[in-house]
Amino acid sequence: MRSIPFTLLLLLVTAGFAVTAVLRLSEGSLNRLFGPPAIGIGENLYRFATDDIHRIRLSGNGVQADCVFEKDELRKSGGWRMNKPWQDRMDPRAADLILQFTLGTRVVDIIPDSKIDSRKAGLRDGTIGVSIEDRKGKVLARYLLGRRTQWVHRDPESGVEDATVFIQPQDDGRKGFTYASTGDIHPIFKDGLRHLRDHHPFLFNPNALETLRIQNGEGEMLLARTDDYSNPEGQVWRITKPLELRTDPLAVKKLIEDLFKLRALKVIDRSEVTLPSDEVSSRQRIALKHRGETEEVILEILPPVTLEAATVFATVSNRPGTVFELPLKPLASAPVDDPTAPVDDGLVSLAGLPDTVNELRNPMLTNIAVEALQGILIASSTSSEILLAREKMDEEWQVRNPTGQLEPLNLLALNRLLVAITQTKVAGFVSDAAVNLAPYGLERPPLKLTFISFGSDRIELIFGQSRDGVWHAMRVGIPTVVKLDDEFIRAIAIHPWQWRHPSVWSIPAVDLAGFVRTMEGRPPLEIGYKLVADSWHARENGIDRSSELATDRANRLVTLLVDLQGETWVAPDDEAARNALARPVLTFSLAVMTYDDKGEESGISRRLLQLAPASDRPDNSLFYGRVDQDPHAFVLGSETVRLLAVDLFGDD
Repeated sequence: MRSIPFTLLLLLVTAGFAVTAVLRLSEGSLNRLFGPPAIGIGENLYRFATDDIHRIRLSGNGVQADCVFEKDELRKSGGWRMNKPWQDRMDPRAADLILQFTLGTRVVDIIPDSKIDSRKAGLRDGTIGVSIEDRKGKVLARYLLGRRTQWVHRDPESGVEDATVFIQPQDDGRKGFTYASTGDIHPIFKDGLRHLRDHHPFLFNPNALETLRIQNGEGEMLLARTDDYSNPEGQVWRITKPLELRTDPLAVKKLIEDLFKLRALKVIDRSEVTLPSDEVSSRQRIALKHRGETEEVILEILPPVTLEAATVFATVSNRPGTVFELPLKPLASAPVDDPTAPVDDGLVSLAGLPDTVNELRNPMLTNIAVEALQGILIASSTSSEILLAREKMDEEWQVRNPTGQLEPLNLLALNRLLVAITQTKVAGFVSDAAVNLAPYGLERPPLKLTFISFGSDRIELIFGQSRDGVWHAMRVGIPTVVKLDDEFIRAIAIHPWQWRHPSVWSIPAVDLAGFVRTMEGRPPLEIGYKLVADSWHARENGIDRSSELATDRANRLVTLLVDLQGETWVAPDDEAARNALARPVLTFSLAVMTYDDKGEESGISRRLLQLAPASDRPDNSLFYGRVDQDPHAFVLGSETVRLLAVDLFGDD
C-alpha cells in the first residue's frame, strides 16, 4: 500500500505536467512538451513565419556572429546589422540566403545520431552553427550545418539537381536525428564569416532617390528628380548644376544601376588599414539623398596609390568604421570577394561609371515634338528658301512652290528631315559658353532650320563647318555648340526640287486618247484608247494589230503610265542624267484631251516621256527619266521600267 507522502508527490508531478501543458498549449502547440511532429522524407525541415524574425546567431571556426534585423518604422522598411564580430551592415543577400535555405531545405534522408559518424559528417570541430530567433527571443530554428553528402537530389518535376548537406537540429525535442537535406550555403561562412559583411557601399531604394551629387577636382554636378507631367512616369532626372540640362534617361539609369551594384573586392575595418594622405580636393565624392531625408549618404573615393593601381580605397558616411577596396578599372578576371553574387554578374568599376556632365546630358540634337509642328523653314546659302507647312495637325504637309502656292510635297524627304531632327545624337559637346562662333563655321551659317509649333513656339538651329570639315550646330539664343556627323547634313534636302512630289505628272485616265511607245530595237507602237467605251486600237509598223492586243496588260500599263511616280528628282545640271537622256531607250508620246473654259473638248495636247539607263552595265538597276522640257530629270527603278516596256501582244 502506497504511503500518503508518495501519493501527494504523484499528485504534484501530475499537476506540474498539466500546468506545463497548458502553458505550451497557450503558445499554439505541444511541440515543446512532446517534440515537433515527425518530419518525413521530402518535407521541409523547418516551418515558421518570417514576419517577426529578429536575430540570426552564427558560429564557425571559433568566430561568432550576431546579426539583428532593425526595423525603420518611418520608412516602413528595415535592414540587417552585425553586432559582432564587426559593428557594420550585414549583406542583406547573405541574410536572405540563410533564411531561404532554412525554410526551403527538404529532407532527403533521416539518420539516427547513433548511426552516423558526426566527425565524418562535419558536425564536430569547425562546424557551422545557425540559430534564428524572433523578437521575444524564441528560437525558430537552431541547427548544425555539416559537410556536403554524397547524395545529389533530383527534383522529380523539373529535373533540376541540387546538392545535399548534413543538418543536425539542436532545437528542443528535435535532437536524436541527423538529416540529409537539400541545398548548400557553405561559401558564405568561409574566411571567418567576413562574407556576411555587406560589400556594397550603397544600400538605397532607386525609386526613392531625390538627388545625386558627384564632386571631383573639376567641379560639382547635381542631378535632381523633378516633376514632368508630360512624362508617363511623372518625374524625370535633370542636371541642375553646373547647368540646367536635360539628361539622357539611359545614361542616368545606368549610373543608378551601377551605384546599386557597386561592390568592394575587400571590406576592411578602419583600424586595420592606413589610408593614403592627400588633399581633400583631390578626392571624388558621390552623394545620394532619399526623399524625406535631410542628410546625404556620401561615398568618398581616395586617389589611387599609383597611376597603375587597379583599385582604390573608399569610405561611406553611414558606415564610418569601414573601408572599401573598390575596383578602379575593369577587373574581368579578378577574384570577387563576394560569393553571394551571381557568377555572371561582372564587377562595376569606378572608371565605367557615367559620371560626367557630357555622359549624362541628353545627347539628342533636339527634343522637338513632331506632332505639334506647323511649319519648317529651310534656309541654305546655296539655294532659295524652302517653306513646309500645314494648316492643321491632322492635315498633310505641303511645300511652297516658286509662285508662292502650297502644293503636295515629297513625303520621303519630309520623313528624312523629321527623323534626322528628332533622332540624331550629337557626336560631342564642344562648348557650353561659345562667344566666338568663327572656329565652328557658325558666324555665317550656311544652313539654318526654323521650326514653328502650333503654340507659336519657335526653335532656330544654325549649322556650320569648321576648317577641318567637321559640322557644328547650335540653337539660336543658347551658347552650346555641338558636333554632328555628316549623315545629318546629308539627310536635309536643301534644294526646292528635292521637295517636289514624286509624281512626274498626273493625267486623268479618262483624258488619255492614246500614246505612241518607241523602244530601242522595235518599231513604234501606236495605241488608241477610250476609257468610257473601253475600246482599244493598236498599230505597229503600219499593221493593225488591235485583235491581238492583250487588253488586260494594256489597262495595267495605262494605270501605271498616267500616274507615274519617280523615286527622286535630280539637279537640273546633273551631267549623268543629261548624258543618259541624250540617247533614250524608251519613249512615250501621250495624246491628252484639252478643254476650254466651258469644259468642252478643245483639242489634243502632247506629253513626252523619255527614259534611259543610268549605265550600260548588264546589272544596271536605275533609269533616268524626263517629262517634256522639264529641266529636272528623275530616277526610276528598273522594275518600273520593265512594266512600262511590257509586251502587249501574245500569250506571255
